[in-house]
Amino acid sequence: MNDGMTARLEALPPMRTLAALWRLLDARGEGSFFTAWPWIGTWLGVLPPHIEPKLLSIERGTETHGVAVAVERRVTRHRIVSARQLHLNATGDARLDCLTVEHNGFAGCDPRAPEPWRALIDWLRSDAEVEELCIGGVSDEAAIPSQRRQAIARHSVPVQAYRVELARLAPSGGSLAAVLSANSRQQLRRAMRAFNTYGPLAVEEAETPEVGLRFFDALKALHIRSWTRRKRPHSFANPLFERFHRTLIGEVAARSDVQLLRITAGDRLIGFLYNFRRGGRIYAYQSGFEDGDARLRPGYVAHALAIEHNYAAGEKIYDFMAGVNRLKQSFATDRYKMEWQVFQRPLLRFQAEELARGARDALRSAVSRLRRAAP
Repeated sequence: MNDGMTARLEALPPMRTLAALWRLLDARGEGSFFTAWPWIGTWLGVLPPHIEPKLLSIERGTETHGVAVAVERRVTRHRIVSARQLHLNATGDARLDCLTVEHNGFAGCDPRAPEPWRALIDWLRSDAEVEELCIGGVSDEAAIPSQRRQAIARHSVPVQAYRVELARLAPSGGSLAAVLSANSRQQLRRAMRAFNTYGPLAVEEAETPEVGLRFFDALKALHIRSWTRRKRPHSFANPLFERFHRTLIGEVAARSDVQLLRITAGDRLIGFLYNFRRGGRIYAYQSGFEDGDARLRPGYVAHALAIEHNYAAGEKIYDFMAGVNRLKQSFATDRYKMEWQVFQRPLLRFQAEELARGARDALRSAVSRLRRAAP
């Protein structure tokens, strides 16, 4: 049962009307920063003209219970399997989705409530146009149907994610070191002592959009230098990424939705952190560190100070989100998963594709076993 909820797809209303509706739903305090109007409104403003987003509404009678932006896209896989897709708060084009939405869902809806998700799946089952529903970056805590239900198939790619429950710092008065393992605690304290030789450790939070943009520019320079030195692609390679975030920072930083931090040791710069803030949760989104000296650990020190800074500010969760690295594993008090999900209608070409995929995986597994067994 969906508690009388239904899903509806329609053309976007004028931006002023859409913004008013979205902010009204945001005021309920449900959903994440990535489904709130600052993110969604900024994203719609930077999309190229050929993208035609639509409004996907969850309704109960005449009341709009939740909304999302949806983009239709036709794809062809393996040169023969075509699909008419609908992407939730994304476009399906990797070049335009470089912003990376996580904690996806509907504005105005608690993602842990199953009724809106069921309404969406029921709509997919009955809609004659959409064949695949793509929901990227949704927490495994969201109450999306997890099994095949009335012939709708679900495919999921999970990615490990990490967070710090800041209440765990309370017994120590806000010290992150107190909740770490002995080894991680030793490494953090060693890193802090090394930076303390340059002067007192400090966190400065940008209080205005102008300061925020200066911090962002400095973060960009450090981020590009670090990733280029390691011969890895950096986040600023796509101009859309910077255009989106400069707009976001310039328009919403004064409303405390964005958190830009500068971390220093005396006169020595350690780095910058770019986070989002909503409902007591800090989303650790991007960073730039002065990491030319391999003996130092600026990321460890910067995030540790940011965690303690946000605990002192009364926040509840410091969310590292998806992706695995040593720092997240060392600091996190909880693990969860972020999932990239695709729901498919029961079409013959999709069933054939799944059989072919299973046969391919079985062949690869058999070849791998033979290679391991070979003398």
